[in-house]
Amino acid sequence: MTNLYRLDKIQPSDRDAVGEKAFYLSCLLAQNHPILPGFVVPAQTFWQFLESIDWLEPLFADWPHSSLHLNVDEPRQLQSIARSIRRQILAVKLPDSLLRSLESAVGEFSSNSKTLIFRPSLTSWHPKTAGILGSHAVPAQAEAIGTGLKRAWAELFRARSLFYLQRCGLRIQQINPAVLVQPIEEAIAAGEVKTMADAAWEIKATCGLGMSLATGASIPDYYQVQPETGAVKFQRLGYKTLAYNLKAGDAKLKEKLQIGKFAAWQIPNSAFQDFDFPDSCLEVLALAETAQNEYVLEESQLQKLIELSQKVVAEFDSDLILNWTLNLTEKSGEPQFYFTRIRGVKREKLAQTRVKKIAPARTPAILRGLAAASGKAESIAQVITNSHPENAQFLAGGILVARTIEPHWLPWLKVAVGVVAEEGGMTGHGAILARELGIPAVVGVAGATRAIASGDSVLVDGDSGEVFATAQHPAGTADSLLLGETVNNPDVYSTAAKMSIANHQLSASERSSNLGPKSRPAQSPESVWGAPTATQLLVNVSQTSSIERLKNLPIDGIGLLRSELMALEALDCQNPKVLLQNARKSEFVSRMAHCLSLFAAAVTPRPIFYRSLDLRESGASDSFSYTFEPELFDWELCVLQKICEEGHTNVNLILPFVRSVDEFVYCRGRLEKIWKKRPAQFQMWIMAEVPSVLFLLPDYVKAGVQGISIGTNDLTQFLLGIHRNSEQVAGGFSGGDRAVMRAIEQLILQARAAGIPCSICGDATALYPDIVESLVRWGISSISVNVDAAEQTYRAIARAEKRLLLEAARSTINN
Repeated sequence: MTNLYRLDKIQPSDRDAVGEKAFYLSCLLAQNHPILPGFVVPAQTFWQFLESIDWLEPLFADWPHSSLHLNVDEPRQLQSIARSIRRQILAVKLPDSLLRSLESAVGEFSSNSKTLIFRPSLTSWHPKTAGILGSHAVPAQAEAIGTGLKRAWAELFRARSLFYLQRCGLRIQQINPAVLVQPIEEAIAAGEVKTMADAAWEIKATCGLGMSLATGASIPDYYQVQPETGAVKFQRLGYKTLAYNLKAGDAKLKEKLQIGKFAAWQIPNSAFQDFDFPDSCLEVLALAETAQNEYVLEESQLQKLIELSQKVVAEFDSDLILNWTLNLTEKSGEPQFYFTRIRGVKREKLAQTRVKKIAPARTPAILRGLAAASGKAESIAQVITNSHPENAQFLAGGILVARTIEPHWLPWLKVAVGVVAEEGGMTGHGAILARELGIPAVVGVAGATRAIASGDSVLVDGDSGEVFATAQHPAGTADSLLLGETVNNPDVYSTAAKMSIANHQLSASERSSNLGPKSRPAQSPESVWGAPTATQLLVNVSQTSSIERLKNLPIDGIGLLRSELMALEALDCQNPKVLLQNARKSEFVSRMAHCLSLFAAAVTPRPIFYRSLDLRESGASDSFSYTFEPELFDWELCVLQKICEEGHTNVNLILPFVRSVDEFVYCRGRLEKIWKKRPAQFQMWIMAEVPSVLFLLPDYVKAGVQGISIGTNDLTQFLLGIHRNSEQVAGGFSGGDRAVMRAIEQLILQARAAGIPCSICGDATALYPDIVESLVRWGISSISVNVDAAEQTYRAIARAEKRLLLEAARSTINN
């Protein structure tokens, strides 16, 4: 168990024992390229260690011959077993002979090496498993060395690792983890070089260690370089607000490392749980504004990096991705570059150190945020940073990049193929509109408007929350876009962008040709998804372009028509209050009634629930109240009356954000005064989104409320005290929170007791589909979701109802 492989002694025959990561670095070291010293703990040592453990986990009773049959689709079971295995590995003491070997090998490093990094990798390499094992850093002290090795081994038994391995069809016995151990030094900068034979090289650089680049915590400086001459063809300053580094005890060394730019930022240990760096090894440094606004590499350092990379490429004759770090130690007077990883070469012919070329890997995601609307789109970016985008033109088929997406930007959203925003959350109006329009969106992307320039080629992945950007500035494109001009030169587009634009324009024309108010017979649910459910399935809409998408859905109606977003289309993005101030009632009623009639005709005779204007987030007033501005509400009642008189009697009314019973009584009085002869089936509901409804629902029912629709977006933010559009605390905004779920349960039970219908129309059911079963079990009347989540929600409802029926049948049999 004491056989270790020194990095400078590894032979081609050792390749399977040490793994690809260490083997490639040893090849570079053999050719005198700058590589830090190190050694490898082979996979054989890992298996010998596992056999020595007296396993408490039953699955490992006959280890290593256990098949470890896990149901990775049961997350709780998977997490529990994975945690149990890791704890047992960490609790067992390493054999003394192994510890002595480790300490001896570490002793060969420089006496200035204060920290070690343990990098696990799989010797039985599989492309889909690359990157699933995390690295660990520990102090270079005898008592910590064994801990570092065991932590690296335990990476194999993280829930994500077990999940990936099973999905790849690999058994645990087929996996051989080798661990590369190296000293890790304080870093001035780190990054990667991507070399390509027939194109410009790409270089990324960030402050400190490479953690901020790997995790997306910062956007690196970016260069495109001509490899033959080293000339910089293009460069872009990154968005670097923080840096990771080792805690340096020497003030002089910190000064040499230019840490004087930084201000130490103390954060809780829990913030490190994703990186597994002990608090004694790592600190996070907040960059001063001056450091944020300058490139991390000096010109001479950039040229040195290019020169070193050229030498590596000459050795391997292949397209490569080289990870590097720029260190400054007490021993060396000048900063020194080291390569820490080499990727992108094929396994064949590596023993001869010359490797066949392979296709370059896709550019890594340089931006990450919240996946707000599903789908993928690639096109030319158009960055809008001014507060009055109506003064600029937007190129149809482009990717809209902005600080925030306001509802009145609807005309640009309709012609965009994707959205990237620095601000906003999953439940903001920008995200809601993107989902309804069917375009991918990523929000909460820090520094997007600085990292992406107009004219860049951008891929938006609305499923993963990643944004890939490649600088492409054909002559005149970027400048003309920045000036707000419409570019009509088709040569500036990539093939993907042309296809995206063509598809977008086709879908737009199709939508415009199918907006007539023709009614259609309701489809049988069996003809599309399956048998109808007892719990009604409704949809949330606001744009007439969604009408086409409703035709093939076996829905029970429209559970939420967002009037404030519909008004953007109906009124050509004019604020309703502008019309109110200019006494343009006839125009308001006519335009709104026309749009509303299209929706009513599309689903008749099924019901449609029109939610009256909720202007709190559309710039009108955060304190909007019916009692303050009754005239605008009166106009809406005239809209409902008008379409009813035209024959659309399936429309009902929902009042949003009702704060008190008195406010509802006031609104009901306005309805009685304005619209006396209403259809018998007309109903007046309220949104259950203000916590007061939770405590006073019986009083609301006595006052005349005929139904409630639970708005999970607002209910969540008021119960948890978290703004729904805040990207800083997005992780805490959860419609599936225990307190929120308890409130929803009480509302449903109270509605049932009062004999009124209870619907739910927020984003929670789509974001957390597991809660659907609870809603059905509690007796929800209907669930209303965005169109893109309708099928998923239908299946969740059907499963929940079948499970309830099965439970009832079994209970009857048992009794």
